[in-house]
Order: sequence, then C-alpha cells, then structure tokens
Amino acid sequence: MPELPEVETVVRSLKKVCLNGVIKKPKFYREDLREKIPIKVFKQVTNGKKIQAVSRRSKYIIIETKEGAALFHLGMTGQFLCLNSSKPSHAHTHLVFELHQKNKIYYLHFVDPRRFGRISAHVGPKWNDHPYFEALGREPLVGGGLGKYLWECGKGSKRSIKSLLMDNKVIVGIGNIYACETLFMAGVNPQRLSYELSELEFSTLAKSSRIILKKAIHAGGTTIRDFRDMKGNSGYFSISLKVYNRAGEPCIKCNAKIAHVKQSGRSSWFCPICQK
Repeated sequence: MPELPEVETVVRSLKKVCLNGVIKKPKFYREDLREKIPIKVFKQVTNGKKIQAVSRRSKYIIIETKEGAALFHLGMTGQFLCLNSSKPSHAHTHLVFELHQKNKIYYLHFVDPRRFGRISAHVGPKWNDHPYFEALGREPLVGGGLGKYLWECGKGSKRSIKSLLMDNKVIVGIGNIYACETLFMAGVNPQRLSYELSELEFSTLAKSSRIILKKAIHAGGTTIRDFRDMKGNSGYFSISLKVYNRAGEPCIKCNAKIAHVKQSGRSSWFCPICQK
C-alpha cells in the first residue's frame, strides 16, 4: 500500500497540474470503491470550481475549492493519470474530469484496479472535520518536539515499538517499509516494547523517521509492486532499502545476516547485531 512518501509524491505532481485550474464535467464509471461515493456532493464542490489548494493529510489527498474539498485515498493500487483524452484507457478507470488551465485542457483519470481506494467530498472550508480525519495522529514531518511526543505516547505502553510507529492514531503515514528502515537507522530492534525505550531513543527514532521519509519523497517513493506517480513512473527509493525484504542478506553495517520475523501478522526485517 502506498505510504506517506508515495502520496506526497502524487500531491506534488497534482499541484503542478491542478493549482488554479477549473474542474469541469466529473464523470464517474461506478458508484462505489471501498465504500459508496457521494457523487452528488463531489460534483457540488468541484464542477465549475477553481482549485485553490492541493494537500495531504496522512495518506489522503485533498483538492480544495471555494465550495469545499474532494478527498481521495489511493488504497493499494489507486493512481491519478494526466492524459490528453477523457476516454478511459484503463479497464479500472472510475473517475475522469476535465481540468481547464488557461488555454489548455487536461484530463485527470482516477484508476484503481483493486478498488481499495476512496473518493469522497466535504462541503465547506473545514475539510478536517470530515470523519476520515477524526482519529488521525500527528504528521511526522510537521512541527517540532516529535521525539518527546512519541516518548509520551510510548513510555507506558507494552506494545512493540514497531506497532507504535505504524499506529495512525499516534503518528500517520509510516507503514511497514518505512518503519523497518527507520528502526534500522535508529538502531532499535522492532520487537522491543515501547516502554523499554528511553526518551533519547525516541528522539533518535523521530530524527531517523524524518530522514527516511524525506529521502523517500525526494526519490519519488518506493516501488514494491504497484506504485506509480501521476505520469506512470515508478519510485526508486527501493534501491536504497537497507533491511526491508532483505532476509538472509548481509547487513550493510556489520555484515550479519538480516533477520525476518512476523509481528501482528506483518513481516519485520532487522539486523540482530546493529538493532538493540
């Protein structure tokens, strides 16, 4: 599933095309994805309206107009494509709309083969009041004091530190790939219980998470299976992965074999020597 860097990559691509453009003729090819699409409300806040902002909250993409906001979640295989025609070129195209920019017309297609994505809308300026955002935790790349915040969340918890990092109610956007890579950079074993970590270790984790996420964004995300940006290009942070999916391979730091374990049904990769 696309994680924060992949979604941020899509947002940055959308900004280049969408800002100050006018949405026209949104056409849906189905009424639901993971859930029913509020088509009438979507058209109310988008059709004939100028795009004032494109942003991200967790893994949600927000396209704002003066009437409200269109909300998207890519799910596992969702993708925006900017094409020269309104005619769907993919079998799993679910939405197409015109985007008028000065003397040019673009066509944005939302494609999602596995249909785990979401399309919704919110009327009014306070899109963060939408139910999607009610229980979301802190953004890892915004503001200071992240280490202290994580320490406060984890110091009394018996859950594993990896589970804490992947909890969207605590901190958003860090999925399995970046949790594994963050823990490796910080030298923390993913199986350790959160309450065992010192405040200094949480500070190191916070710094490591930001470094990893920023590097991945700069590289355009990570391609493991399905991720593509808006132009159909794959991300290439995967070439920089140090532990994820590298079981049995030598650690780049100490040459020990990368270990693999299951935690709450998810795979974890780590160096048993470097990560304490």
